[in-house]
Amino acid sequence: MRSTVALVGLLAILAGCGQMPPAGPTSVPTAPSTAGTSSPSASSPTAGKLTLGALASRVTQAWGGVRSYRITTTGPIALPAPVATPITSPLASPVASPIVTPLATPVPRSRGTFTSTREVVLPDRQREALSGAGDDDHEAIAVGGELFVRGPLAARIVPGTPPQTWLAIDPAQLPTGSMLARVLGGLPQIPSSPLSALPQRLSPQVVRDLGPVAAGDRACHAYGAADTITTTGTRVDYTIAIDANDLPCFIESSVGGVTQGRAELSDINVPLSIEAPAGATPAAVPPPLATPGTHD
Repeated sequence: MRSTVALVGLLAILAGCGQMPPAGPTSVPTAPSTAGTSSPSASSPTAGKLTLGALASRVTQAWGGVRSYRITTTGPIALPAPVATPITSPLASPVASPIVTPLATPVPRSRGTFTSTREVVLPDRQREALSGAGDDDHEAIAVGGELFVRGPLAARIVPGTPPQTWLAIDPAQLPTGSMLARVLGGLPQIPSSPLSALPQRLSPQVVRDLGPVAAGDRACHAYGAADTITTTGTRVDYTIAIDANDLPCFIESSVGGVTQGRAELSDINVPLSIEAPAGATPAAVPPPLATPGTHD
């Protein structure tokens, strides 16, 4: 499970967004942007070839003209395991081990697929919808310094909250790394531009030209790159597709030819309406969700 979570978390770093589930330990920490990285000299083996760093710089430069967009991320998630005699904490994450009685007989976890859709309108408006994550499913809206949440996740914040009732959350109650901040993908912070957190050590890697691909109604060109998860030795392949304007179409991760996660960008610079909901109920974040937490 941890390596699967790590793959999706790594994809989030490359795609410049945050979403469930959070990342486990990987070989790719968040690192400074590749902007300003020197080009290879004429004698370099990468001279005349497109490197991952150069590709990232092109995307970062083109991203400067983006004012609104939608990013849809999908990936696998382990659902809570049923147990013979469960005593599950109401604040347990759907990717965390349930709290059970000592004599309970565990049952292997089932796998599902989560979908996270995030709309961004600069400078400070966002909407996120997460499905497929059980009790962490939600719709969240961030406008300026305000944050609103509804759905199953709201009932974890205030038990008994109806699914359609909006809660108003004080972002100051969500320290970086807290359980709720991670489930909300870092809201209300604006995601960084795609590939801006590419680790410097990957910059010299020459990408593979995978040729033309389609992403919805967009004509794109795909490039291949790879990395390794140090804790498992697993090779992860990435497909990075951009359009003729160097704007990203999608970033996809795979292992052994099997897709593990995909972040697809669409509706770039298309008008998106995001408004704060009326009549939201102020709510305090309970300590278990406001403190740092880990997933297994």
